[in-house]
Amino acid sequence: MSLKKALLLIGASIAVAFLAHGFFLYQLTNGQFMVGPNDGTAQMLPFKQFLYNSFSDGMVFYSHQFGLGGGIFSQLAYYFSTSTVFFVTFLLVFLGEWLHIFQNPGDVLFWANAAVFVNIFRLTVVIVITTFVFRYFHIRFLYAFLGAVLYGASVMYFRHASFWEFFADAYLWLPLLVLGVEKIVREKKPWWFIFAVAISIINNFYFAYMNFLFIAIYAILRSLIKFSRDEVSMKQQFFTYLPATILGFFIGSFSFVPAVYGFLNNQRPPFEQSIEWFHFHDEIFFTSRYLLIPALFILLICCRSLYRYKPFLLFTILSLVFIVFHYSPMIGSMFNGFSAPQYRFQYMGAFAFAAAVAIGLSKFHQIPKKEKRQALMLTTFVYSVLFTIGLLTDSDAFLSFQAIILLIMAIVTVLFGFFHIKGNYKATMLGLVVTTIVLHLGVTNAYQKEWLFERGDLSATSEEFLQSHAYNHTKQKELIEAADVQDPLSRIEWVTNFRNNTPMVQDFNGVSAYSSVLNRELLFFYYTDLQIDMNRESVSRYSGFGDRANLHSLYQVSHKLVSKEDPDPIPYGFYEIEENEDYRLYRNELILPYARTTSNLYSKEDMASLSIMDREHAMLNGVIVEDEHATTSFEAERNDRINDTTITAVGGSYDNGILTVEEDTGGIDIEIGERGVDEVDDYFSFYLLNNSKTAPLFPLTINEFETDRKSLQSIYKTDINQLTVRVEANETISLRVPEGEYTLDHLALYTEDYDLLENQQQQDETIDVDVDGRHVDIELDNPDNDQMLMLPVPYEKGWEVTRNGQSVDVEQVNYAFLGVELEEGQNTIQFSYLPPFFKPTLALSIIGLLLTFIWVYARRK
Repeated sequence: MSLKKALLLIGASIAVAFLAHGFFLYQLTNGQFMVGPNDGTAQMLPFKQFLYNSFSDGMVFYSHQFGLGGGIFSQLAYYFSTSTVFFVTFLLVFLGEWLHIFQNPGDVLFWANAAVFVNIFRLTVVIVITTFVFRYFHIRFLYAFLGAVLYGASVMYFRHASFWEFFADAYLWLPLLVLGVEKIVREKKPWWFIFAVAISIINNFYFAYMNFLFIAIYAILRSLIKFSRDEVSMKQQFFTYLPATILGFFIGSFSFVPAVYGFLNNQRPPFEQSIEWFHFHDEIFFTSRYLLIPALFILLICCRSLYRYKPFLLFTILSLVFIVFHYSPMIGSMFNGFSAPQYRFQYMGAFAFAAAVAIGLSKFHQIPKKEKRQALMLTTFVYSVLFTIGLLTDSDAFLSFQAIILLIMAIVTVLFGFFHIKGNYKATMLGLVVTTIVLHLGVTNAYQKEWLFERGDLSATSEEFLQSHAYNHTKQKELIEAADVQDPLSRIEWVTNFRNNTPMVQDFNGVSAYSSVLNRELLFFYYTDLQIDMNRESVSRYSGFGDRANLHSLYQVSHKLVSKEDPDPIPYGFYEIEENEDYRLYRNELILPYARTTSNLYSKEDMASLSIMDREHAMLNGVIVEDEHATTSFEAERNDRINDTTITAVGGSYDNGILTVEEDTGGIDIEIGERGVDEVDDYFSFYLLNNSKTAPLFPLTINEFETDRKSLQSIYKTDINQLTVRVEANETISLRVPEGEYTLDHLALYTEDYDLLENQQQQDETIDVDVDGRHVDIELDNPDNDQMLMLPVPYEKGWEVTRNGQSVDVEQVNYAFLGVELEEGQNTIQFSYLPPFFKPTLALSIIGLLLTFIWVYARRK
């Protein structure tokens, strides 16, 4: 391609990308953003703001602000931490901030405003790359560009970009993988394939997996459908794919391996619901929100002569395969790692359609006129019948802007086809291409308005909302800034409206996180080890400590912010220090030192048979360790009081562990009787399961404590039904659930007086600690010969520790946190974090690059 054409391509791609986002560019002037109201504002914006601030401060690998602390490079690789698009965005914004072009890039509002422009930039690059790839199939520039627009600006791009922006990055790497295969098949040159594999796994392991499934199908079909006799044999292809794939994985391993380890170290219950092989869930000619068939594709596949041209045959077969896949939940599960079916792979079908259209149009002039007439008549019939049936069955959907524009596109396609038959081929084809692009841009904007802004509730993502009490209000930040925290050693408990990434948005160290990839040790700590209810059952998140004072003090919660309108329970030891008209700020007077030492080492196995309160007490006056390190037996001091109470059913019946609620709300009352002045809180443990498989999400209340439990059909349920709830000591504990039948069993009741916490707070001495990103440095004298030091830093692979200059083992203590054995006397300790397997995989990446260069050199020789 000449420089003139290259510049024309870039200019046209920019213009198309801007016009394709026309609706959201207009909405931007009204204070509305191209960001989804759920994960968009709860994850995409907070993560981009957080990563920008972290990278700007030189923190690439670890942050103590990511929940209770976590690996950035590994746990956020699913999102943006290894994304090329985000990295380029970061560099541009960082430079813009340095030049005073951009203001407040550390604020979430900046990233909301920037979202549409990032998506325009990405779409521009997608169109440019795809045009070059289509040109490699000997397609004229005009048709290659049309195909690139049909692929890049397909409806799935805007769905991905709006709700889960990093999903749209997959559009960039799919064409490069196809080019890589073609280079191997036609020229036996593996360099593009190596690059495409490497860049795919560096950017996102999840979409790399999906793209590799696509390219495997493509490579198999391509080996069976030869374009010419000069292509290399199947055997030669295989023995080129194999080393090229290995080298690509070697090069990208420094990113891929830590990311995959982070994913595997996550915890989500397996998807156990039945999955259908086929389900007709939408109509892909006019009304689908995932995949739309271009009218040109239908016209071209009706032309028999085109099938003699092998590239068209290849992409037509591929298109039909992905139409079948589109209606298969089982295939959706396979593309989602054999989990719950997800329709995220439809951009692959859009690529196949686009390639078939671009190739078919380049050969359209060779088709006999009679065959063209037949194809045009058949296309007219198909669209007339489908649209008529659609009007009769779902008139609202088929009278939408999207459906009407697609009908007009079909009519225009047929009209230009008849004009083409009558002569003036060049003019009619140019008119067809230009008109198709214009109408396609109309479809994209109609889709943005109808499917995303209105039905997808993007209308809720506004500048007003992002500055509201439900997200990030100045009255909240006012008290957050008033908290006299000893950063980075103290934490504040506060989230807005169950948005667990609020600490990222408001830039403080919190005790909550929401991410699809989290440290499984922490999740087990919440789910089973300490049974901490987070006021809302859901996978991929944790929040707070269930208002349990012992845990707040152990894990450095120095302050708690609550809303006056909807106040949370206040843990023992917290006292109000500030307020404004909307919020109150409380300070923890019983917080324990960041680093603590002990010689009381309790067995994790032994603690499994004891109560949740006993486990908290063991962490207060000692440490829970793996069995081989245990030195002390824990003596339980509190008895289960449940057998000394009277349990009465309310609004139904309770018998043999089965609770039947016949009224709108009911449950049980546990009568304890008069309470002593030293009885502060109750820990109530129980097993609760809604026995109805079709029951929706339901509320559960125990006195002042409120939480929600997922339905059995929800793919976001935790499958954790053994709960422990802390409530203030009262004569009666009242458990309430909606009408239905429940299994309610394994009841236990313990009472806390906090004498142990208060004693420990007075006895523990402060240890000098310096926390700096991925390093934690500690200086301590150990005259009493304590055996273990523990930190409130989550344990995960990647942590290493040196003691007095010698490398020693990192211990996993208190179920999910860091510890190290001590020596008597002076101990100089440094904990350091790097992503899991980072050093060996970085070496592997360098080896991969060297081997690739050697291969290049050898081939040239």
